[in-house]
Amino acid sequence: MKHRAATFLTLAVAVTAVAAAIPHTSDRFGYSTFREDAGRVTVLADGFPASIAPKTGYIPVPIAVALTKPGHHIVFTPESFTLIDADGHAVPAAGFNEITTKYARQNYDRSLVRVRPIAVPETISGLLQVPSRFYPPVNGGTRTTEVELATSTWFRDILYFPVPPSGLHGVLTLRVEIPNESPVEVRFVANEKDLSESGG
Repeated sequence: MKHRAATFLTLAVAVTAVAAAIPHTSDRFGYSTFREDAGRVTVLADGFPASIAPKTGYIPVPIAVALTKPGHHIVFTPESFTLIDADGHAVPAAGFNEITTKYARQNYDRSLVRVRPIAVPETISGLLQVPSRFYPPVNGGTRTTEVELATSTWFRDILYFPVPPSGLHGVLTLRVEIPNESPVEVRFVANEKDLSESGG
């Protein structure tokens, strides 16, 4: 009996250790959108477009960012965003010229996002939306180099990242730098297997 209890205790400790080592996603909002609320800022990231994109070169990540509580304005640029893979490798958002010269799927991505936009809660979509176009396609309109949010405003856009060294398996993290505040980190998945599983 004592041997059986000791075995059970060992198994329980092992299972707990494994569970603690597996990172969880942020709150799931819809099939492929994940949401993180941090102080005044809410960030959402959609893993679906990356999950069906070629796994070489660059991947698209639709985002939405809202400033929901009073305080100073916050300016966002592509440099505000970093993608971290499941093994901890960090890659910054790609440069505008890099995407326009090395990536040929921008029009496809825009069409996909029009048909299947990032899921945004009504508490955010009802706020004033600020236009953003960090990576307009060639002849696709004026580029937005930065977006400034005031209280009760939000924006959405598509970010592009180099495929990280460990690929898209497991939980990815979109880190958003906020001046004079702690970064916001959205943990999401961007592969078909993990997206098809329920929960985070």
